[in-house]
Order: sequence, then C-alpha cells, then structure tokens
Amino acid sequence: MATALVAALAAAAAFVVVNAPQATSASWTSNKTANVAATAVLPAPPTALTCTSGSGGLFSPIPFTWTAPAGTVPTGYTLKWTGAATGSNTWPTTSGSVPASALLGQITVSVYADYGTWESTAGTQTRTANILVAGVLWSCA
Repeated sequence: MATALVAALAAAAAFVVVNAPQATSASWTSNKTANVAATAVLPAPPTALTCTSGSGGLFSPIPFTWTAPAGTVPTGYTLKWTGAATGSNTWPTTSGSVPASALLGQITVSVYADYGTWESTAGTQTRTANILVAGVLWSCA
C-alpha cells in the first residue's frame, strides 16, 4: 500500500495547476539615438583656365594652366576636350596639355578637379583651340 501511496503522490505532483498569465506594470523601452551632423560637399572646380601659348606648330601639344580651387586640395586634375576630337588627360598639378593628336579641327577644352573618385564640375572657363593648318599650326583663345 505504501507503494500505491507514493505512486498517487507522484501522479498528483505531475499535474501542477498553473495560473493564467497575469497583467504586469513592468515595461521598458530602449531608444538609441546619435547626434550626427552630415554636410554635403560639392567639390570645387578649378578656375582661370588659360592657354600658356597663343599658338604653336609642328604637331606640338597645346599647353594649359589653371588655378587650384580653394579648400580641399584635389588629388589631380582632368583636362577634357570635345569637338573635332574628344578625349581627356589627367594631371597631378595645375598645368597640362592636349596632345597634338587632338588637333583635327576646333576643340573646346575644360578642366575638372579630381577628389579621389569624385570629380568637380567643369571650371568656369573653357578655351577653344583652332587648327590653322591641319596638324601643323594651331591657335588658342
């Protein structure tokens, strides 16, 4: 009989009555904020694009200079030309040239400041090179 009593107690212990969930007043929120200021930066273009020579010849390249933009120093510059020929060259400093192979006719030259993979808008000045005698003489204004 003692074993029956132990078995009955064990069976009763297996069926414990659990109350339904009760409402609680405990709660919490976790708001995470950060004070971050973001500033949009428009890379500044170079200024004062000039032809360093008014004319040239004998298949010589057309040399240019320009003024570096104020503020952050560019990583380099790109001269681009369009017109009778289209192309570009990059330069590490504020001078460069358009190759003689671009002297097929009238071209317009612009300069851009490079900031890593970013490029500024074109400088405010453009210059036009005209071919006076095909591949032999050119003028720049």
